[in-house]
Amino acid sequence: MSLMNRRSEYSWGPTSLTDLKLIPESREYKLDETVKLRLGYRIVGGLRESFIPNVWTVAYEDNDKLARLVMTSSIRRAGALGKELATTGKEVRRGKFYWSRDPDLPYRIWTSIIHEDGSAPIIPDSVEDAKSKYLDVVKAYEIPASSLGKGKVKLLGSVDISWGRRSYLEKGSTSGKTAPVQITVT
Repeated sequence: MSLMNRRSEYSWGPTSLTDLKLIPESREYKLDETVKLRLGYRIVGGLRESFIPNVWTVAYEDNDKLARLVMTSSIRRAGALGKELATTGKEVRRGKFYWSRDPDLPYRIWTSIIHEDGSAPIIPDSVEDAKSKYLDVVKAYEIPASSLGKGKVKLLGSVDISWGRRSYLEKGSTSGKTAPVQITVT
C-alpha cells in the first residue's frame, strides 16, 4: 500500500492550542529588576490523537520514524503595534520512533522525545507521558524591567507551531495568543 493511501485511512480532527497562559512571577517590579514570565500551552486535536503506539508501529514499518514539531513563541506588548520583547526563535521538538527491547514498555515500537534544548532524549513511561512531553510546552522568559519603562505595562504571549507531512498525517500549522497580563514597573 502506498503512503498516500495510508493517510486516507486516518481521520484526525483539526489541531489547536489550549491552556495558553502567560504567568508573571510577580505583578510588581522595580526598574532595576528582571521581569520573569512563564508561557505555557497544550497542543490538542489531530496531532495529539495521532501520537499513539498503533500509528508509531505503522509509521515505523513505512520507514517514517521521526515526527517533527516546529515552535516559535514570543512575548510582546499588548496592542495593535505591540513591540516584541523576547522570543525563543525557531525551536524543533522531535518524537523518534524506535524498536524497543525494554521488557517494561508495553509496545514493541516506542518513542523517545528529543527536546529543543539539546539534552538527552527522554524515554516516556506511558503513552500519556509521551503525549505530555511532546505536546505540552512551558517556556520561561526574563526581560529587564528597565526596557519596559515605568508604569503599567500590558504583555501577551504569542505562539506559532507547525508540523510536516507524515505517512499518517498531513502537514499543518496553528497559532494563538494569550490574554493580556498587566504588570507594574516602579
